[in-house]
Amino acid sequence: MLELRINGFGGQGSVTLAHMLAQAALENGEQGQALPFFGVERRGAPVRAAVRISPTTIYAHSQCDLPNYVVVMSEKLTEAAIKEGINERGTIIINAPQAVAVGKHATWQVDADAIAWESGLISADGPFINVPLFGAVCRVLNIPPDVMEKTIRHKWPGSKSDSNIKAARIAYNAVKQVNYQRQVV
Repeated sequence: MLELRINGFGGQGSVTLAHMLAQAALENGEQGQALPFFGVERRGAPVRAAVRISPTTIYAHSQCDLPNYVVVMSEKLTEAAIKEGINERGTIIINAPQAVAVGKHATWQVDADAIAWESGLISADGPFINVPLFGAVCRVLNIPPDVMEKTIRHKWPGSKSDSNIKAARIAYNAVKQVNYQRQVV
């Protein structure tokens, strides 16, 4: 079973991203579970959500303490996200304008902010980065592009899906693994 935690700020779409990843798992013939964590969320405050993906039935319903993957929606949250916990062989997927190596962890980087702006996914509060991050995470998890697109069409039917699919495709192709040194234990 794969466990993934999303660390973001309120208003960035962490919960929507979790639901999209769980739906993509279902579209891909697996089991998916989105686990939003609700505390005293408010726009701009640190928030988190989690996802489980498995080829078989998922019986666990608790939060993910040591996930295999951590998605960091803002580079500012990197240190806090790592301190919160990650599997020692875990992977980090980070929204940052340039490559950021995170200690001994395998790290993938994508500039979700720039992709959202480029794709017209913006509001008065700024760019919608959850869709570009969805594309990047799909690539890292080897979720096929057609499943990614089907999931987006399911979430935003009609013409609304076009700009979202465009952003997800760009991120799917733009996410890059950052060079790192994994310590041998």
